[in-house]
Amino acid sequence: MSSGCFLIISCIQCSWSGQQLFEVSHTAMIGEKYVVDLDKQECSCRKWAITSIPYCHAITVIRFLNLNAEDYLPHWFLKSTYEETYLSLIYPVNGPHLWEMTSYADVLPPAKRVLPGRPKKK
Repeated sequence: MSSGCFLIISCIQCSWSGQQLFEVSHTAMIGEKYVVDLDKQECSCRKWAITSIPYCHAITVIRFLNLNAEDYLPHWFLKSTYEETYLSLIYPVNGPHLWEMTSYADVLPPAKRVLPGRPKKK
């Protein structure tokens, strides 16, 4: 965990509300309170729902319960998933001078279109 994230988490207080519900409040910003539900993996700031990665409010609750934050990450962010994705062999490709010549015309990019109106200044 980076030192910046630790600094943010150390400025946040966590209190248990019942079951897996927690109230998280910033000590620096009075009145800033968020509800974190670990069962639903939701926070009222909605950053956890948008990114699928636990935000500082959820990490505060996870650390409060002495749990592992990596258990709350989706599987596609794990190193094991990355290694499994690139486990198969990727075959190299020969350079263009070794490609087979065909009787078809070469595929070229489309012609550049001049848009109507005055050109923009750079």
